[in-house]
Parts: sequence; C-alpha cells; structure tokens
Amino acid sequence: MLRTLGSLWFAAVLLMLFLVGMACATVYESMYGAARALAEFYTTWWFTGILALIGVNALASMLIRYPFSKRQLAFVLTHLGILVTLGGALVTVRYGTDGYLSLFEEQSADALTLRDGAMLAVRRRGTEESASVALTARTFDGFRVVERPKAPILQLGELRVEVERFVPDSEVVARVTDDYPGDRPAVEVSLSASGEDAPKWLFDGEPDTVGGHEALFRIARDGDELARLLSPSRQGPRAAGGLVKVEYEGSLYEVPLDRGLSEAVPLGDTGATARVLRYLPHALVEGKQLVNKSNRPVNPAVEVEVVSPAGTAKRYAFANFPEFASMHGKSEIEGLKVTFVAPSEAASRAPLEVIGGPAGDMFARFVPDGDHPVVVHELEVGVPLETPWPGKQFTVLRRFEHARVGQTIRPVSPPRETCQPALLLKMSAADHTDEVWVQKFGRTSAMVAGAVYELVYRSRTIPLGFEVTLDRCHIERYPGTTRARTFESHITITDPTAQATLSRVISMNRPVKYGGYSLYQSRMPRDESATPLGTSVLSVSRDPGKPIVFAGYIIMLVGMVLVLGLRIGHVRKTERTATNRGER
Repeated sequence: MLRTLGSLWFAAVLLMLFLVGMACATVYESMYGAARALAEFYTTWWFTGILALIGVNALASMLIRYPFSKRQLAFVLTHLGILVTLGGALVTVRYGTDGYLSLFEEQSADALTLRDGAMLAVRRRGTEESASVALTARTFDGFRVVERPKAPILQLGELRVEVERFVPDSEVVARVTDDYPGDRPAVEVSLSASGEDAPKWLFDGEPDTVGGHEALFRIARDGDELARLLSPSRQGPRAAGGLVKVEYEGSLYEVPLDRGLSEAVPLGDTGATARVLRYLPHALVEGKQLVNKSNRPVNPAVEVEVVSPAGTAKRYAFANFPEFASMHGKSEIEGLKVTFVAPSEAASRAPLEVIGGPAGDMFARFVPDGDHPVVVHELEVGVPLETPWPGKQFTVLRRFEHARVGQTIRPVSPPRETCQPALLLKMSAADHTDEVWVQKFGRTSAMVAGAVYELVYRSRTIPLGFEVTLDRCHIERYPGTTRARTFESHITITDPTAQATLSRVISMNRPVKYGGYSLYQSRMPRDESATPLGTSVLSVSRDPGKPIVFAGYIIMLVGMVLVLGLRIGHVRKTERTATNRGER
C-alpha cells in the first residue's frame, strides 16, 4: 500500500485531477465571481482531499526510498518543499484570520468582522437576558439552500431557537394580514390577461397603480354616498369645502376655495384682495415648476395671488404641509402668510375604482380613455371581470376588513451577485411555537408565549487588541477624468497594552502592518456624495502560514534546480562516455 500511495502513476492521476479542478474553478470564477468559486471549489471536501492526497503521495514516495543516498538529495528536497508548502497552507486555514473594518471618518473600531462564519443572537426585550451561538462557515456561507442545517440550538430560558432553513439570497416583501385592531378595509386585486398576475393591495382612500392604471378603493358609508360614487359622471375633484386662509396685517381672513377660483375676494377693509389662480389636487414639482399630476387628491395645493396697496405677492400653499410656504415672484407685502385646507368632499375619478357598499357588496367603476362611457359592474371575490382595456381582466382576489401591512422574507433563486442570506427559525417556549425569518445584518422581533424577543443574524467579530480610527479618506483621480487613481485612508492606531499611538496612511498596494495583522485598502463608495462623511473599507488579515509557505517554495525551488543540474550532468557524462568509446 505504501508503494502504491508513493507511486509515480498515482502522483500523475492526482496532478491531473488537481489541474482539471483548477481549470474548472477558473472558468467558474470568471462567470460567477471569486466568492462563489471559493464556496463551490476551493473550500469543498473533494478539493481539500486532492491536496491532502498529494501530500500523502509526496510523503510515501520519500518513505519507500529511505534511507536516502546523496544522489536522492534533489528528490528529497523537492518533495519536502511540497510537504512544507501544504503544511503552511493548513496552518493558514486553521489559524489564519480574514476580515474587514468598515469605518466612517472619525469613527473607531476595536473588533474585526470576519468574512466567513456567522452568529445568531437573541435578546429578551426589556431585560438583559441574551444568548448567542456561532454558525459554521461551511454551511452558512454557501450558495445552496440547506434544509434543517446542522447548527447548535440557541437556548434562552424557556425559549428554544432552532434553524429550520438557510437560503443564500432573499428579499423583503410586504405581507398583508387581517388582524389590525381597528377598521382598515383593503382589497387585493389584479388587472392582467389572466386576472391573477401581479396582484396589488388597495387600501381605503389610498390611491395606487394596478396594471399600469391609476386605481382607488373607496367605502361608501350609506346609500347616498354609494350612488354618488357610482355616478357615470367624469367630473374631477370638487372644490367645494376647500378653504384658503390669508394672514395679512395681523388679521386672519378666510376665502372659500370655490369663490376664490371665480373672483378676487376682498380681505376685510384693508383694500387688499385674494384670488386663487390654480387648484392642484396632485401637486408635483417638475423642472422647477409646480404642476398637477392627476385629479387624485394626493397632495392638494393652491396658487394664491394677493393684491394690496403695498404691492402684489403670489404664494403656494400645501394642505399636507401647512408649515411650508413657497414664494412665487417678488413680494412687497410684509407678514403675509397663506395656508390651505383641502376640500373634504374631493372625490377622485381614477380610471379604475373599487367601491364597497354599506352592505358588504362591491362594484368596479371603469373610466376608459377618450369618449368611451363609464362602465360599472358588480364584483364578486375571485370572479374575473372583463374590462374596457383589451386583453385585461380584473379580479378582486381577497378582501380584508382589518388589513395590516407587515413584512416577510422571500427566498431569491438563483442567488444574485450581491446576496442577502436569511434563516428560517423555529421558536418554541412553553406550548407556543412560531416560525420567523431573519436576514443577515438585519434585526427581527417576535412574540412567543407573551414575551418579545429580538433576533440578530450577523457576521462573527473578534477583538483586534488595538483600536483603529479613520481620520480622513479621499480618492485621487486621474487628471481630467473621474477614474480613480488611488484610494487613501489616514488612520490612527491606539494600543492600550503598549501605550502607543501611531498615525499611518493606507493606500492601494501599500498596507500597514501592526499587531500581527496586515491592513489593506479595500474599497470606498463609488459616489462620494452618497454619505455626509467619508467611508472606507479596510481588509484585515493575519496569515501565520505565509512564512512556512514561502520556506516551502524555496526548498522546492532548490530541489528542482538540483534535479535539473543532476540531469544535465548525467547527460553530459553519457555523451562523454559515448565519445570516448567511439574514439577507441
């Protein structure tokens, strides 16, 4: 067995497998990135097994030739170099550290965030009780869904937390439930070819977009309101009931909106008048101009002109933002203030309306484009309805009377380039059991057996032994371009043990070494204006196996040079021998 393990043919098979694996990993890395290649190839059991067998082959080939002769010195050195190199790599994997520091300017950190591995922590709200467990990197840093992964059980008092599922990528989606304490009617609708695609929730009085059309859900409190809402009229929002309040010369004057739109209204005996130039139910700013986007009362506003003996002034007043006053044009009137109370009976005429009656019945009101007549149909939950828009059916999928909007986690497959891992947890206490999702770097609250717990799923951290402060950072660009030339981070290292404070500059290809760690400049935000303070990400590593690996390289190189020298010497000796025989 020893001779088989140390044979040349076994070495050839192992090297061929190694080269094929490296070639596949290189192609895979070019397609999916280094992180996925690391998870799918370089850290797998079979790749590690090939490297281990290469080491066994080198060791066995030396043992079957023991004791060594002087002629075997080059052979021994070459194979010893292989063993030392593999041993150094093993030391790095076992005892090395790889992580990062993400810092704002003037921010300090004394703990390193590891790139591999994670931890799950739970805390009972209102108390100091907490517990945490470490999650292995092999399972929880991969790119495959794992059902019931092997993970330690997290125990906090009577609470028991088990990991039911790991997904490598996820996203937060809204979830509507029918458990709101008060009345909040809502319907889930779909406007599509099948009447079931792209469902959307509509809440009472809150306009939204469904299937590319503006939509609104409204509840009629009595028969008269139902008749008015189902009216075939195309009339837009009514101005009746709106009120413009003008504060002028220390007095307050009220101007009805409908009257202000038709004439200039006197402000008492001051000689001043106020006129409403425009009423905008859905006011938006576009190109530095205030425009009306639709007839829906989303952001009601008015443009008011006040004419007085002192001059003329124009003001915008927003019903939803009474503290905001925007001046239009030059004003010569001091102390002028305008506020707006929107019409309370402004009824939207959206292209699609779902109207609920006082008896629980529902109707769909369609307002097609152009001169087509308004169409009204009675609705039933789950029954598709043909619409005036060709190729589209409208369906009310569900109706809740006490709708509450929450959040849940939905797995994403295949994983995106920027993954967001998540865990499905089973929480048990007393006779209560609940399942809850938690995303990595996120925080989730859950109530079990009357107690509220906070769950955190994040990367593991370890203390550095010293503190790093980011003083400032900047990006130097090539002249005349926006392309980065180099990144620089000016840091201060404070070591309480050594009672030392050092100032250093980290830039690309110029790391800083301290306390056994090497700090490299990793990246900075592409958009420097995205944050009020500069941000820098520093890669931090500790590689105790590096000197051993370099020693292995040197030993291997010396052995290979000796092998080459011996081969050349042997060839020359053979040639001289042949020449001498020919001469004789």
